[in-house]
Amino acid sequence: MKKITRLITVLLILSMLFVGCSSGKDSSSSVDETGERKLKDTIVLAHWEEPATLDPQASNKVSYFLVQEQIFNYLVYEDPQGNYYPELATEWEYVDDLTLRFTLRDDVYFHNGEKLVADDVKFTIERGTQNPISASIFKYFDAEGTTVVDDHTIDVKFKVPYAGALNVLGSWRGAIVSKKAVEEMGDAQFGRAPIGTGPYKFEDWQSGSVIKLTRNEEYWGDKAITKNVEYRIIPEATNRVIELETGGVDAAYNISTNDVNRIRENEDLNLLMGPSFRYTTVTFSMKNEKLQNQDLRDALAYAIDKQAIVDAIYGDTAEVAAGVLPKNAFGYKEFEPVPYDVEKAKELMVKAGYPNGIELKFVCEPIEEYVRTAEALQNMWKEIGVTLDIHTIENAAYLAQGNEFEVGFRAGNANEPSNILVIYDSTFADKIQPNDQWIDDKLAEVASLLDPEERTASLAELQDYLWNKRWTIPIAYTNVIYATTKNVENWEVHPINLTNISEVSVYEN
Repeated sequence: MKKITRLITVLLILSMLFVGCSSGKDSSSSVDETGERKLKDTIVLAHWEEPATLDPQASNKVSYFLVQEQIFNYLVYEDPQGNYYPELATEWEYVDDLTLRFTLRDDVYFHNGEKLVADDVKFTIERGTQNPISASIFKYFDAEGTTVVDDHTIDVKFKVPYAGALNVLGSWRGAIVSKKAVEEMGDAQFGRAPIGTGPYKFEDWQSGSVIKLTRNEEYWGDKAITKNVEYRIIPEATNRVIELETGGVDAAYNISTNDVNRIRENEDLNLLMGPSFRYTTVTFSMKNEKLQNQDLRDALAYAIDKQAIVDAIYGDTAEVAAGVLPKNAFGYKEFEPVPYDVEKAKELMVKAGYPNGIELKFVCEPIEEYVRTAEALQNMWKEIGVTLDIHTIENAAYLAQGNEFEVGFRAGNANEPSNILVIYDSTFADKIQPNDQWIDDKLAEVASLLDPEERTASLAELQDYLWNKRWTIPIAYTNVIYATTKNVENWEVHPINLTNISEVSVYEN
């Protein structure tokens, strides 16, 4: 079912939403003596960032999730349009507003040979509520009250009615883990050698170099087409393209806009691009005394030429953000972007009490897109007397030093409003370091409303408040961009970057 629904999804997306860009060259590859094209037994992928862990409940970045997607399964599969289909669960129903009953498949085994049972699902939910990385996503789950009815039936409980329940259990941190494996291995070791139920099994991890997976021959669903997968860690965007051009890799993630035309012009490569749920935004710390000044935040907003940033960094692969939600998310409300007005910004600087300017610290990861945005802000804010001190720091080091910053940058990628806006929740404690009780209460209300019209109205109020408070300044809605060799087929252009590699074919030259 999963493969069929994903294939349908791919066809619909390609025909209705996404733009597939290629050179138009004949894609024929080498053939054997019978005239059949030869499949390679290994697909090599250029990945932009090494995951810190492959433990789903300890992960918070798409760069981690896209590898985990091949190793784990979820209770349900959510397609890019927000429709849900059976995966590890064959069916589900609400017993009442606080109880969601799932019936599990009876033929699923973990990579360690253990059979999937309801205890593994309960254990996964408990981990989700306990791990600081995923606790904000699982905050409405009642792990203690969740009840195992029998080996293949579980009643998942909630503290309040929760509209985002299936989204959580059908994506990312909701991936089901083996209770026995985690307890025997420990969290740290499990994160380095994960055991799931997915179409690929973990094989090897050479730090800073490559992560290797191999086909799960006992998979409960359709077997993976390609036997082996290698994720080569290549942080530099141009180097990923060079490896693609020279045949070192078969496909590359996160193509830089600087390389788009280069790939378009190469008749041996295919450029695949389409809309995503990804957005970028400047973030201000709520707990920072200087930035608690609304006039200062307004001044900084008026001093950003967002169109210039989009043009310079993203070209025709993005557009200026006009809301706090991605434009294709449920309940999205469009606003009139804050105009670029340096004189207005200078007036607000005076009103804020900083006629002679101010110095701010900007912290971001050493990713080209982030650094270029920071440098653009540095030049623009200089015009109103703001000195921006840019510090680049790896995510692990940033978290280790307590998330301390004044100005930051976030690239989010999610499709459920509760999860997109979780950065404003005081339990999230990252990027914005939120502490606004009204926001917390409204987020709880949005999450608990099951009626779509009521939820949309509540979301509109929340978006109005967030837009006007300017704890964030949305910059861009960006496309997802991949590149493959001409020998790769059936690559899904996924709006959250979670291409299912088990369905991809790669042929020899």
